[in-house]
Amino acid sequence: MKKRILAFCLLAISMRVLGQSPTDNALIAYNTGSFERALGMLPESTEEPSQLKLRADCLHKLGRLSEARDTYDRAKIQGYAAPDLYLNRGICKSSLGLYDEAKQDLVVFIEKQPEDAKGYYWMAEVEYLTMNHKACLRYVDESIWLDSSNASAFYLRGANYMEMGNRNFALEDFETAYQVDPQLHRAKLNVALILLELEQLENAIEVLSELKNENTGFPAEVLSYRGEAYYRLHDIDGACIDWHEASMIGDINSGENYKKICLDKVGKPKFRKHNYYEF
Repeated sequence: MKKRILAFCLLAISMRVLGQSPTDNALIAYNTGSFERALGMLPESTEEPSQLKLRADCLHKLGRLSEARDTYDRAKIQGYAAPDLYLNRGICKSSLGLYDEAKQDLVVFIEKQPEDAKGYYWMAEVEYLTMNHKACLRYVDESIWLDSSNASAFYLRGANYMEMGNRNFALEDFETAYQVDPQLHRAKLNVALILLELEQLENAIEVLSELKNENTGFPAEVLSYRGEAYYRLHDIDGACIDWHEASMIGDINSGENYKKICLDKVGKPKFRKHNYYEF
């Protein structure tokens, strides 16, 4: 009986999937991150507006930015009217370095969707990239006010505050970004870097030591900066151990520091080996 029920359910699912249009199936693939597969489901010669828009989104995700921009244009010409075209095309143009054109699209999206935080966030990013830091701050503040769950917005505001020379506000935003998204390890690294700049060396070492035990994807950087913090605290042993480890996984600057500071003229370590048998 259970087998018959399962077979019936599978058949029903299959019929439902078979009844979907190519656009629906492509959208499912796109939403699950299968961008190449989604693109292959959509006819290249299509002039149907929603298919053109989805093709443009796929091309955008695949990094084929010029093709994506042209396909967004085709979708608009063929009558695609939803506001998300302006958002996605604006982001695409920003990635191509076409900042003035990107701003034009993002302004239209904000006018059409004034309660959507994404428009303000991406406009803030364009303003940041064009070094309009006061304008960036206005837009990112609006984005955070509308959506305080976007860790990237706090990260962007932190970076913008750093460019404006306000380390304390930047520190607060990078800390918040990491609290909102613990996988945003760059935010936590930036916290450590600001602490280094503020000469709060022991606090910087504490943060870097936590990062060392996390899957950051950039362990050499963490070790290199912790080595610098140890060195500035006159802990040469600690600095040399970190620089040596960082150099072994590819950090060139750490390797140069290790050779210059930690090795004698014949290439032997200057720092004392630890004898764990001593009491």
